[in-house]
Amino acid sequence: MSHPLCQAIELRFAGARSGQAGGVVHAEIPVDGMWYRARLAMQPVASVVVELPCTDGFELTLRWNDRWINGDGAPRAASFDDSFLVETNDLALAGVWLDHEVRSGLLASRYVPCQLSERNTALLLRDGRWIHQVCNDEVSAVRAEGEPSEHRMADMLAASLLLATRPTRWAGAFARVAVALGGRSATRIEVGGKPVLRVRRRSVDVQVRVVRRLGPADPGRLRTVIGAHRVASGGETLSLISEGLPRAAWPPPADPSTGTLYIDPHAAALIDAARPSSTIVRPHDVEISFDGALADRDRLGAAVELAAHWACNAHAMGPYR
Repeated sequence: MSHPLCQAIELRFAGARSGQAGGVVHAEIPVDGMWYRARLAMQPVASVVVELPCTDGFELTLRWNDRWINGDGAPRAASFDDSFLVETNDLALAGVWLDHEVRSGLLASRYVPCQLSERNTALLLRDGRWIHQVCNDEVSAVRAEGEPSEHRMADMLAASLLLATRPTRWAGAFARVAVALGGRSATRIEVGGKPVLRVRRRSVDVQVRVVRRLGPADPGRLRTVIGAHRVASGGETLSLISEGLPRAAWPPPADPSTGTLYIDPHAAALIDAARPSSTIVRPHDVEISFDGALADRDRLGAAVELAAHWACNAHAMGPYR
């Protein structure tokens, strides 16, 4: 006989598969053609965990702002009782992640239906004891004590899946850009992982990535990065930084070289059209970055053309190469 929680999951999510191992239920849930792995425990601490691809060190915590209800003894202002507190290490990425579907789903998950025996009216009771997180490439919902209701666990799984499927919805913006630029887009965004967009220009493969960290010492900041390997290079380098980019967000400079790359009129026009936060041309690669999330077709298109232009290094190649 299957665990009641397994039955609740398979009843709530069409096509879901689940099984119990010890006190933990493991489930695989299909959402819009993709499978998500989850593990759920009802005792002694209730938890729901859904695996994510890559989040590049991103952390997000959401807790309800009910006064006294979170169990930490800290009162909240009455004006915020109907909202939640957001804690994150990347405000820009948190703003992207918490889209309308996530916010609506979290608000809906807060309420629990309750039927009074002496009335025919159904009540909605607020349950503010769950804390939602995105951390360590996982989405989780945790309650400090156990959860006796398998249906309530399914509610938290539904809310967690809304957070976990945000990268798939986000990828839709790049799918439209891919069609316009004649490229290929990923089915979901992996922050700091696989390219979200690939475009072929002449003999150059240009890749678009969404990242937070450009190196081991980088504290993390949401960026959209266009990169290409230089197929013909004379060794010249170039570093351009936008005046509005904070010093802490500057990328590592290009290595010293024998000369500075010439900005020809075509490249200058593409820079003006793209308006990147930084442009770094190294001896073997080109890296053009935008601060935050960018899916603007015109600006990305100009950056892709610029990366391909410098990667080919047409002046160095000449007419016979």
